[in-house]
Parts: sequence; structure tokens; C-alpha cells
Amino acid sequence: TLVKMAALILFACIPAALGLNNGAALLPPMGFSTWNHFGTKITQSELQSVAKAMVESGMVEAGYKFFNIDDGWPLKSRSANGSLLANPEKFPQGMGFFSTWLQREANMTLGIYTSHSNETCQEYPGSLGYEEVDAQTYANWGVGFVKNDWCAWRAGHPGTDDNKAFSALRDALNKTGHPMVYSIHWNYDSKPSPNGNIPLPEICNMWRIGGDIKANWDAVLRLIDTNTNLSAAAGPGSWNDADMLEVGNGMAVNEDRAHFSMWAMMASPLIAGNDIRSMSPETKAILTNKYVIAVNQDKLGKQGVVVQESENKATQVWLKPLESQDSKATFALALLNRDGPNATITYDFGKMPCSSMEAFDLWKEGTSIGVMHNSISQMVPAHDVKMYKLVCA
Repeated sequence: TLVKMAALILFACIPAALGLNNGAALLPPMGFSTWNHFGTKITQSELQSVAKAMVESGMVEAGYKFFNIDDGWPLKSRSANGSLLANPEKFPQGMGFFSTWLQREANMTLGIYTSHSNETCQEYPGSLGYEEVDAQTYANWGVGFVKNDWCAWRAGHPGTDDNKAFSALRDALNKTGHPMVYSIHWNYDSKPSPNGNIPLPEICNMWRIGGDIKANWDAVLRLIDTNTNLSAAAGPGSWNDADMLEVGNGMAVNEDRAHFSMWAMMASPLIAGNDIRSMSPETKAILTNKYVIAVNQDKLGKQGVVVQESENKATQVWLKPLESQDSKATFALALLNRDGPNATITYDFGKMPCSSMEAFDLWKEGTSIGVMHNSISQMVPAHDVKMYKLVCA
């Protein structure tokens, strides 16, 4: 029908984002960050215990590759030649040693933090004016992920041309010849870029799209809403970063499940921020769900979009095109109950490429719930999600 043809054309013609051509982040990066749980209170021995837990818990096997050390790792002053030095009280054997240890003992790659200003947000040395020195230092350490934060709003920081400063470190990283995922926290509040409230994808591989996440449902919804209209910018090598995960940091299990599902649907990087060493079985099951992770890591690199919502946005239906399965059109579908109470959410297949679709429940080990004809309808509890892979039957 014309409606179905229109839907096919719509999904086929979503433009592929022109990502940063550095060979990195062809899929949304996955890893762990120290910030949400540890802040600046980090030590080599404690982080080694976290890395071991990443292996023992199955997180590394599930795809969490990067071990990202956030703010607070260096000395407050640079060396005589201008290079950064890891604080010896925190990393007595140096950052190069820790990077090598991560690769050898945990099969993980070191990620590092800096700022595009003269200081980081916690007043450690930033990269402004030292981009080439710092980039080569990171390459020498075997770093595979660099987060460049926006801290120029703090008192005492010089005025910084955001695009120029972020681009300077991009160029310096590329000059090393050592591929590194380049992540930035954009000045999204007051200086929109030509591409809306995010930088152009040519600047970096992933960019923060909103304010810092918190471990509460309202913060999760705020970031989902911010990301809703940014799907055209996402694609292999360039991702809308909805911020680190708060799974396991105090929300209810159903909220954690919905949070993780929506980050997967939005093709947002999956960077865990909980204490891996003490996570509950429920948290582990969410973070290592291979069926939901596969949606996030789908090679098409499409970000999901809202295709239906109730008048007050209490419920939404999200759809994400996936690589075809046996030459059959395939999608991920999320039925999201944002508010409550329990709600029956129905999605009509009228705009899909086929009227009968087999549905696989991604929170029940990918089990088929049968072939759905013309529509799918499910009861979804408050602050929860039902998530399916749909394959044309």
C-alpha cells in the first residue's frame, strides 16, 4: 500500500550521519566510567578491583570495552616539559602501567578525561594550549577513549572558543596515528552549533546532548526528551550521548530496565557508572542483557524515533530499524510507560513494511511471543518498558 511504501521510504532515506573519520566508534562505545560512583576518589588498587569485577561479572564479555577514568587523576601541575603526570599517590606505578595492566588482565582499554579549557571542572590541568602534548601522552599510554569536558563556565577560566578548542584536540588526537574515541561535553545551554544544540559530527565521535544525569526517573526522561529529535545526527562514528548509565545506583529495577532499554533504542553509548563489585543480580542481568545490547550495537547505527505517543506523553512507542534478518525487514520496538498507572499500549502496523510480524521479547531471553497480525498490544507497568525485536513474517 502507499502507506507501507511511505514507511519503507522513510526508513531507507534517514540520512547517514557524516561521522568523524578516525576509524573509531563505528558502534556506540561501551565501557565503565569512574565518575558516577567514585568521583575524584580514585586509586590504582581500587580501580584494579573494579576491572577484575568487570571480567568476573561478564561485563567485559558482554562488550564493555573501555575503562574510563574521569576527573581527578593527574597532578595539579604539569611537568617541566608540559606533559601531564598521573598523581603518584593515586597511581604509584603510573598511568602507562595501569593501561598495560588493564589490557593484559582485564582485556579492557584505558579511557582518560580532560577539559577543553585551562582547568577541568575539578580544577586539574585542562588541555587548552597543550593539545598536541596531551594527545601524544595519551597515545603513548595506549589510551583508546578521550573525554573532553566543557568547564569554561567556571570562574577563573579564560574565555574559550568551544568549536576551536574541541577541534584542536580532535586534530591532535588524529595526528598521533593512534585511533581514540573522541567524546565531548558540549556547551549545549547557551551556544548552539549550526546543527542545533549539538556540535557537528565531524568534531567528535560522541557528544553529550544534555545536563548531567542523576539516578532518578525525571532525569532519565529529561535526557530521553532532549534526544528525541536528534536522530539524524547519529550513525557509525557519531553518536548522541545521553550520558553515563545510572543502572544500579538507586532507582527501582523497573526504572533501571527502562533506562537501559531506552539508551539502547537511542543508540547512546553504554557507559556503566555503578560499583560493579557489589551490584545486585538484577543490576547484572540488566547490564549484560545480550538481546538489548544487540539493539544498541546494531551495525546499521540508526537511532530510534518516537512513532506514537499519548496526548500527555504518558506513553510512547519507539521504533529502531535494525539489520535485516534473513532478508526480512527487522526493527526494535519499545513500548514505554513514562508515567502511570499500568497502561495497555497498542501499536498498529499500518505504517510498517508488512502487516504480520514475529515478535521476540528482549527481556525474556529473546523468546518469540508469536506472529502479531496488524498490531501489537501489551500491558506495560508504570515507569517500565516492553521491548521487542519485530521481524516481518
